[in-house]
Amino acid sequence: MRVLVDGHNAIAALKVGGKTHEEKRRNLLRRVAELAPQATVFFDARRAPAGVMDTMSEAGVTVRYCRGDEADKAIVETVRRAGAPGQIIVVTNDREVAGKATQLGARALAVQDFFGPQGPLKPPGRRPPKKPEFTAKDFGLPDEIDLSDPDGEI
Repeated sequence: MRVLVDGHNAIAALKVGGKTHEEKRRNLLRRVAELAPQATVFFDARRAPAGVMDTMSEAGVTVRYCRGDEADKAIVETVRRAGAPGQIIVVTNDREVAGKATQLGARALAVQDFFGPQGPLKPPGRRPPKKPEFTAKDFGLPDEIDLSDPDGEI
């Protein structure tokens, strides 16, 4: 599977620790490298370090600084141009990016679902508990329903 990460979206969603933006970016890249060493992390170029190439390898992952367009557009375009979009996971909390990637055949994962609560990244807080699934009793039905024909003709 190929993993594409919306970098600034992940930094914000995970509340990545670090004194400077550059430190936060490096912490994110280290964590991505642990989980998916072949990943590509996309960053908007507004905060790209001076003299940095548009595409480079850092901490074992590919980093793309999107100077002409924003990272969101570059992620979607990467999925669009992929020969096998079904083999791509897009990691973002941006609903528009996730929706477009899914429409193109990729799988979208929320940032927290991909990274989990471990490592140098702090989780964004407790998730609300899942709502319980409905049971037959919720609809006034018995636990078991006999679907056989009362006349014995099925």
